[in-house]
Amino acid sequence: TEIASVHGMSEAADAPSPVAGAFEGNFVRDVLRHGARLGFIGSGDSHDGHPGLAQIAAGQGGLAGLFADGIDRKSLHAALKARRTFATNGIRAWLEVAIDGVPMGGVLAPGEGDHQLRVRFEATAPIERIDLVRSGHVAATAPPDPKSLSLGLDRRIPRLGPGEFHYVRIVQ
Repeated sequence: TEIASVHGMSEAADAPSPVAGAFEGNFVRDVLRHGARLGFIGSGDSHDGHPGLAQIAAGQGGLAGLFADGIDRKSLHAALKARRTFATNGIRAWLEVAIDGVPMGGVLAPGEGDHQLRVRFEATAPIERIDLVRSGHVAATAPPDPKSLSLGLDRRIPRLGPGEFHYVRIVQ
C-alpha cells in the first residue's frame, strides 16, 4: 500500500506530513489494526518523469524500495507480493529491518521469549529520530549518533502476539 506520495503520508495522523484532509480512522495504521498484512511503498504521483524529486513536486514525493532477487518483472513482482518493501517520502535512503532473522514483510512463527529486532538504515541527512511502531503505539528513540548518516540498531523487543504488528519509521 502507498503510504508516502506527493499528497503526504497516509501512514497515520501522527506521521511527519499526514495527507491533507484525511479522515481519522482511515490511515494505513488503522487498517493494520484490523489485521491486514501490508507492505509499504511510496509513489510520486507526479507523472512528470522525475520520481520522488520533492523540489519538482509539491515539496515532497514518494519512492518505493524493494528487496528483490533481480530487476526483472518476475523478481520485482515477487518482492512486492512478499511485502519486501519500504517507502520513503522522496529521499534516496536504504532501510532493512528483520525480526528474529525474518525480513520485513514476513510472518513470524509462534514462539516464546523476546524477539531480536535488527534495523539497518543509510540516510541522506542526519537522523532526527527512530520511531518503533508496535500495534499502533509509537516509541521514539534518539539515534545513537545524531550526526551519523547510517544506523545500526539491534535490540530485544517483547514477543508479538497474534494480530500484532511492528514497523520502523525513521525521520531525518
